[in-house]
Amino acid sequence: MIAVNRWLAVALVALAPHSAAAQLPDAATLLAEVGFSPAEIAQVEAGQLVRHDVPPASERELTAGFAFHVPLSPADLVKNSKQDLLDRVDPNMMGFAAVSTPGSAADFAKLTLQPDPAKRAQAYTSAQPGGDLNLSAEEIAAFQKLASAAPPAVEAAVRDALLARVQAYRTKGLAGLAPYALADGKTRSPGEEMRTATLASKKLEKYVPAAYQYLLSYPKGKPPGTQETLRWSQFEAHGTPTIALTQMLVIPDGDAYVVAQRQFYASTGYNAEQALAAFLPSKDGGTVVVYANRTSTDEITGIGGGTKRSLGSKVLSSQLEGLFEKARPKAQ
Repeated sequence: MIAVNRWLAVALVALAPHSAAAQLPDAATLLAEVGFSPAEIAQVEAGQLVRHDVPPASERELTAGFAFHVPLSPADLVKNSKQDLLDRVDPNMMGFAAVSTPGSAADFAKLTLQPDPAKRAQAYTSAQPGGDLNLSAEEIAAFQKLASAAPPAVEAAVRDALLARVQAYRTKGLAGLAPYALADGKTRSPGEEMRTATLASKKLEKYVPAAYQYLLSYPKGKPPGTQETLRWSQFEAHGTPTIALTQMLVIPDGDAYVVAQRQFYASTGYNAEQALAAFLPSKDGGTVVVYANRTSTDEITGIGGGTKRSLGSKVLSSQLEGLFEKARPKAQ
């Protein structure tokens, strides 16, 4: 599961400059408020990447936090990010495409069940609650009806299911996300997992209350100047192709930017993911990036869950750090 999250730093790509009036502090003040020590703040300002522990909000959360300096202004960093630098860094990315508003079948036309479409199609048509695939009870029933269908028909049904999830989220927000069917009649709601992650980030409300409330009330209450993009992606984790639906929100504040990423659906491996980042101008004309990631997975619950969560979060932090370290030289 951990390798699935290697590409989650893609929260910081595909952005475009706008203007807004959020009240963000200077970088040193914000770093101090989120728990960085004076020594760590000095390390960040000196150009080092500094990792920071983020307390999990539930027994299912893997977390990662860090801050670093980039020798580009926030506006230039945003501009360069449109080149999808981080997508190119991650060798596990198999494909992705933007989803239009409100979304259409054409947006998913390039998504296939390659490699081995027959095997992957069979996994969908034989899916059960609590199995490897994250599907709602209704989705499972629909796929089971395709048990004798050829792989192309199953691929089309997968694309339809993804489109339905996009449209439900854009209409009803977190409440519109169909829960995954687990064993024994239980469910896991990706919407509730992201609500928990947002509430755990309440310090954001002090500086950008509109952005914080928008994360909870989406699609209602959109702050002026906010940019939204949404896309599907497919990547390999532990040899398993994983499909995700990702929303990116960008809220500008003068020369600074607040970025939120939500993976509100993942086909396997984890439940949902939310990442928040702030691009803050530094005194030398560069940018200090402050980043926190919360990924929900049931794979770390149960006996020994605390240990698995602690170790998993450290691995996740290391992987995300590696992605940023590779991307930073290419942005210069």
